[in-house]
Amino acid sequence: MSDGPELVIAGAGISGLALAAGLAHAGTPLRVRLLDERPGLGSSGGAITLWPAALAALDRIGVGTEVRAAGHPVGAGTIRSRTGRTLRSLDPARTAAALGESPLAVRRGPLIELLHARIAPGRVAFDSAVHSYERIDGGVRVRTSHGTLDARALVGADGYRSQVARTLHPGLGERYAGYPAWRGLTRVPGLEAVQLWGARQEFGVVPLGDGLAYWFATVREPAEGAAVDELAHLAEAFRGWPEPVARVLAGTDPQAVGRNDVMDRQPLRRWHDGPVVVIGDAAHPMRPHLGQGGCQALVDAALLASLLADGSLEDAFAAFEARRRRTTRRVVVASRAAARAVEAPAAVHRLSALVPDAVLLRALGAISGRRD
Repeated sequence: MSDGPELVIAGAGISGLALAAGLAHAGTPLRVRLLDERPGLGSSGGAITLWPAALAALDRIGVGTEVRAAGHPVGAGTIRSRTGRTLRSLDPARTAAALGESPLAVRRGPLIELLHARIAPGRVAFDSAVHSYERIDGGVRVRTSHGTLDARALVGADGYRSQVARTLHPGLGERYAGYPAWRGLTRVPGLEAVQLWGARQEFGVVPLGDGLAYWFATVREPAEGAAVDELAHLAEAFRGWPEPVARVLAGTDPQAVGRNDVMDRQPLRRWHDGPVVVIGDAAHPMRPHLGQGGCQALVDAALLASLLADGSLEDAFAAFEARRRRTTRRVVVASRAAARAVEAPAAVHRLSALVPDAVLLRALGAISGRRD
């Protein structure tokens, strides 16, 4: 085992790359190997909104300045009904003050590439899926698509369908939330951040600068119902909705539209098993309505990197779970509550507008505000 990696990271997405980048930034002498089932970096298409807690995590990893330069600050934005009525419009300066700074929208490609650039060459092995693991004397044996690999420790950063989590918790159950989520990029100038709610549907737009924006949508419908033309399907589902929905969809490349069924996964009884731990969506998948999945994964990665720099592997894993489990559980619950708010009747939407901005900002700050 002495010639192999000391730490295997299953998954080279945001959480896995951020952890490896954080370890490199801390100067940790661990021999790290990342294994990913994809043929290359998953850096094409899509975007993410980074809330202040995630930006603080990127600062600790050592890439905060570069990510800010690659991103576009997001104003607080507006929530409207499907008829165009404004339900809430938060003041950007007040929001930034409450959260610690303004959120930032950035394309996933540049974010992934900035994290990958902080890792020593040759540390990522593609076309290498992690299937399961077993504990052995002195570490863990990782079963991959190319055989087995022995290491001192294993981090499951392999997303919602994590095989590490499913080995840690056999028979892990899941349930369809009732709707898919679509995401895409559009080139339409002059867009502002907005969410539109109504008829158990949601459509949101976040500008990325230079006439580019990303959008997201949910529509209640059966699972596994992918359409031949997802854009045409959405255009019909959102027919009659106010601007800018039709313009956004018309400006979208059909090949750049992603769709996935939103699932609620059974919570893990534990996140670590001696020399094994899970982070990000592998540990705590959440619904997309608060935009916290990737953000919480970055917070996980920054914390675990600092713990690994200061202590033993197994002690770091135990401390990581102790410090993050309760917080992420609150975010999972809040994300489901946000989903219920989106799907509520129009009368409830109008009543929600009566909640004072200060109350909402305190709630957002507790979930996603900067905490140094």
